[in-house]
Amino acid sequence: MNGKIRLDTRKNQERKEGFPVVVFLNHKGKQKNVSLGVYFHLKDWDLKNQMPIKNPKMALFVRKKQLLLDEIVFDYKTTRKANLESAKKILLGGSGFTNIVSFYEFYESYLSELTAAQKKSTHNIYKTALDQLKKYRTNLDFTDVDYSTLNGFKDWRISLGNSKSTVHTYLRKIRTVYNEAVRRGVAKDTKPFDGVFKGITVKSNRTKKRNITKESIVKLENAMLRLDGKGNKLVAPKKLPMYHQRAIDLWLLLFYFGGQDLKDVYYLEYKNINNGRVYFTRSKLAGSGYQFDLKIVPKAQKIIDKYKVKGKYLFPWPKDFDSYKSFRDNLRRSLDFVQKQEKIEVLPLGGQIRIKVARHTFATLGKNLFLDSDLLRELMGHERNDVDTIYKDKYPEILRDEAHLKIIE
Repeated sequence: MNGKIRLDTRKNQERKEGFPVVVFLNHKGKQKNVSLGVYFHLKDWDLKNQMPIKNPKMALFVRKKQLLLDEIVFDYKTTRKANLESAKKILLGGSGFTNIVSFYEFYESYLSELTAAQKKSTHNIYKTALDQLKKYRTNLDFTDVDYSTLNGFKDWRISLGNSKSTVHTYLRKIRTVYNEAVRRGVAKDTKPFDGVFKGITVKSNRTKKRNITKESIVKLENAMLRLDGKGNKLVAPKKLPMYHQRAIDLWLLLFYFGGQDLKDVYYLEYKNINNGRVYFTRSKLAGSGYQFDLKIVPKAQKIIDKYKVKGKYLFPWPKDFDSYKSFRDNLRRSLDFVQKQEKIEVLPLGGQIRIKVARHTFATLGKNLFLDSDLLRELMGHERNDVDTIYKDKYPEILRDEAHLKIIE
């Protein structure tokens, strides 16, 4: 076995933070590349000596990893017991990293990995949590991640007006990164999060289920006949600004589809439609949800026909994350405009029409019709926690379709 540490300057490895520092291992004709989770731009790296420039802390980190690599190679030559996988574990778990890299430095490295894996949406959520924590403490070593710091951060964010749900999200992301550092041997687990979530748990702070009435839905269904971009009343629907009309249509489509998430409709593929039915597996459940189907009612089909294009995806809008995020933000602004013009009230305490309101409205109307809760779950793609989850087709298609129509007609 042999190996070397160097900056991986291949073009396809370049990230916003620079190129990764990688251990290239060779053993019996096989190779394994082990990223050390740190990145450098070419101007900050000595390619001849394969060391950081003007960064003593990181230079010491690389030297320690080099010594660890030398020890692995020596042990193999004397005992022949090492292999590529064990070498990787030793390199990622080894020696003194906690004293070399701060919590923020590890966090930034973790963000780089999310970027490399093209998990941009996830990356943005974690980065927001980090940005807020940095506003509270500009520097943070692993030894500073303790109950006092975390609880102080929690109280500070709440005092600034953040909801408990938002602060809970920040702390969950910070905890995930901390636990990842522990798994990699970067830090010793001192249990700093014990007790921190008290008072802000999701269970004790459930989001209010905002919804609109059937009368308001009728207003949305008729709105395209009456509005222009300045709120003027129109006779011809063709003069309705495209972005307002599209917002109305898509919100209604989400409602007609059992209150499905915008993302699942935005990325809907033709392969998910068959014989007049649409098949969903909720992306929000990250693979743990089951596939369920709904009848494509005439109202929904009319909207689909209005926007559909040929190809893999049903709808034409760009599928990269930035385009989706921009689309979602524009949709929100258009819904705000339509709500104001049509004087639509969000129940029970007011607020603005958002994407989730379509889902809560579908559920509320279903409950008002005294539909069986399990039947309503099947229409909405809710995953049940009990053992009968596997019997997702408990209700026959004809009964599900009948209940579906009762809610949306």
